[in-house]
Amino acid sequence: MPSTRSRSQSSIQFPKKKTSQTLAKEVSRAKSKSEICSSVSLPLSPLPKELPLSPRKRLGDDNRCNIPPTLSCSPPKQSRKETGQPTTPKGGRLLFDENQAAAATPLSPLKKLQDPYQLSPVRKGQETPPSSRKQRNSVGVQLFKQEGSCYQKAKHALNTAIPERLLARESETAFIKTFLTSHVSARKAGSLYISGAPGTGKTACLNKLLQESKDDLKQCKTVYINCMSLRSSQAVFPAIAEEISGGKSSLAAKDMVRNLEKLVTSKGPIILLVLDEMDQLDSRGQDVLYTVFEWPWLPNSRMVLIGIANALDLTDRILPRLQARPQCKPQLLNFSPYTKDQIATILQDRLNQVSGDQVLDNAAIQFCARKISAVSGDARKALDICRRAVEIVEADVRGQTVLKPLTECLSPSKEAPSNPVPKKVSLPHISRVLSDVYGDKMASNGGSSDSFPLQQKLLVCALLLITRQSKIKEVTLGKVHEAYSKVCRKQQVPGVGQSECLSLCQLLETRGILGLKKAKEARLTKVSLKIEERDIEHAFKDKLLIGNVLNSGI
Repeated sequence: MPSTRSRSQSSIQFPKKKTSQTLAKEVSRAKSKSEICSSVSLPLSPLPKELPLSPRKRLGDDNRCNIPPTLSCSPPKQSRKETGQPTTPKGGRLLFDENQAAAATPLSPLKKLQDPYQLSPVRKGQETPPSSRKQRNSVGVQLFKQEGSCYQKAKHALNTAIPERLLARESETAFIKTFLTSHVSARKAGSLYISGAPGTGKTACLNKLLQESKDDLKQCKTVYINCMSLRSSQAVFPAIAEEISGGKSSLAAKDMVRNLEKLVTSKGPIILLVLDEMDQLDSRGQDVLYTVFEWPWLPNSRMVLIGIANALDLTDRILPRLQARPQCKPQLLNFSPYTKDQIATILQDRLNQVSGDQVLDNAAIQFCARKISAVSGDARKALDICRRAVEIVEADVRGQTVLKPLTECLSPSKEAPSNPVPKKVSLPHISRVLSDVYGDKMASNGGSSDSFPLQQKLLVCALLLITRQSKIKEVTLGKVHEAYSKVCRKQQVPGVGQSECLSLCQLLETRGILGLKKAKEARLTKVSLKIEERDIEHAFKDKLLIGNVLNSGI
């Protein structure tokens, strides 16, 4: 088939200018079309199909090939006036009304993207209305607070700081207040020794009374020293001298004691000396404790001494010389461990300070109080366990809750309704924390004694043998390690060093088997059993090695 492309293209000749006859024909044709359209209303229809612009078919004047170059090539790019009326292009098709123009003229891709945004306030330079933005933010904040605020308030109420009121300690508080009135207000020297297990309210009661009696204690010099912060027992004398005189002294230990005796017996206001954790002043020969207890009974003394410690029989067992001098023996006040009802009352009082629904169930409170009173009677431990249980529930709720938008937007003026507690702390949560803290006493996995390591078993047996022989409840770590080493040699079992022995004691303390009292030096740390001897023997009686250790002795 012969090619005709080159022939057709070469045969076409485009006139550069229209003649007057062709122009007259086009004008008459346009007038006839306008008359027909004005008389008959036609429905909107798309533009008639344009003729192809292929170079092979550009024949005649009807294919719009003779349109002047000034006109637009596509209908979407036709310009409009500001009034919105369509313009009639020269040589182009006429648009008869505005609706038809809008329907007939397709938009270019650029205008399709621009037109929807022309009505948007953001594209016009306007920002989102501040009221809607404020409303949206407030809804999100309310959702977050409603889920976590109840747990945060409960944890804040269950802290171990000094409370506003002390419950179940009315008699002890009255005794201390009477002592302060009869000695400090009456300017009479004396001494008081307060004993009790940890967490029974000894320091809290005294500090509460000292804060309430500030006006009555203005005439005296109050000195408060926590003996746990001292490097050694002899360091208590420079600390007392610095508090009384207001400056540091470089005197030797003996000269410092003589200087303090002169200050105590000289004229001046009453000196109220409070020594917390007084059992940390334990030294060889107990010289420091004897000296401190003798100060209130020196001639013309103006000192009132209040000592606080955990040991119940400190003055009888550690300070036997005070028995020979009855005038030097201090008054005794013992804080007994909290009972089940007292711990439950304390927990309930703390939770009542939080408005709204209670986070802890009554069954959980009673269970915690019953367990803590049976183990130690420590109110601080009960508060810590409840706070830990609240943290566990809070973590579960935050992990399961998905923040969703509210179906009805709350206006900023209206307050958000108070939601109930999403999930309460129940008895299983308290039981879980108690098992983590105390364990099963002798086993942590299902009560099996195999989970109790061999070295820890030997260490417990060594401490039990020492308490049998010496009949002393508290033993230093150095003596425990010596007995433990002898037991290991007898049983031909490799032992551990003193530092690792301290780590074993700390692990046993976390399981509630041993009690530790820290000292300045590791070997002076006091170790004591927290469980009964029959419990240890019952747990070990079916083990041949442990039974041999207990029977053979050290």
